[in-house]
Amino acid sequence: MYVGFELNEYQPLREIDSSEIEDFEAQEKGAFDRLSDYMVGQFQGKDVIDAEKLAEHLFPGKKAHVFLSHSHLDADRAKELAIALRGKELDVFVDSCVWGHFDKLLSALNNVYADPSKTPEGGVLYDYKKATELTAGVHMMLLGALQAMIDRSELFVFLNTNNSVPLTTFSGVERTLSPWIYSELQFSATARSRVPPRYCVGTESLSLEEERRYKAIASTSALFSFTAFNTHLPKVKGDQLRTWFNGTDKERDKALDSLYEHSNIAQEFTKLRKKLEKRELEVAQEVDGNP
Repeated sequence: MYVGFELNEYQPLREIDSSEIEDFEAQEKGAFDRLSDYMVGQFQGKDVIDAEKLAEHLFPGKKAHVFLSHSHLDADRAKELAIALRGKELDVFVDSCVWGHFDKLLSALNNVYADPSKTPEGGVLYDYKKATELTAGVHMMLLGALQAMIDRSELFVFLNTNNSVPLTTFSGVERTLSPWIYSELQFSATARSRVPPRYCVGTESLSLEEERRYKAIASTSALFSFTAFNTHLPKVKGDQLRTWFNGTDKERDKALDSLYEHSNIAQEFTKLRKKLEKRELEVAQEVDGNP
């Protein structure tokens, strides 16, 4: 991951018709085969399933230029944004496209390993302990796969709406009800900085502005922990993103470069991460008794 920002006051970048959304969903659709195809053996009388192989089948893309974090209630907006950005040759990972397949996977696992039994009403009951263990395993697999996708993406975008952040405390701290959004934001605050090869010093195309931006990002050190889950992300409004989208005919790398420059994202991202790091260091010193 190189940089990230928070998108507020979402506006569609262009008109998207239903056929485009259907095509996008079909292309992004992950799937899993029979559970037996993922067995790697047995341990203490239990079947052992290859979690990495399962995750690879459920996450169809190996790498994306943009990781889009959003509420499942904003899935249509996320797909619209992803389709529009494809016009700039930018691949966008929309995690809601694979969430449903994890639910199907969990149902398949429960039906085999959680001792299912029929109820008089026609429903299904599962052994609580076994079903809970299976749920924890699937969720950990999803968490690891999502973090790997964020790490491999160049740009992290958080779609901030009343659905993703419905609460604000009296002290002004925004809160989410989604553990998935929380974990994605938390990881984006501490993810290692991956400078794109086009910014590496020594390349022929490196401009003075790009070199300055590279040095600003490269000087950022790791964070110790995470407190304010979105304070590290610069704020970009929907009309600002739309202005950039309509004002550039550039594609892929150049489109990303112009986006970073248009909203000063790289410098703001670096400044906010350093501010968060300083606050975390102060908290750590207070805990250690070294004010």
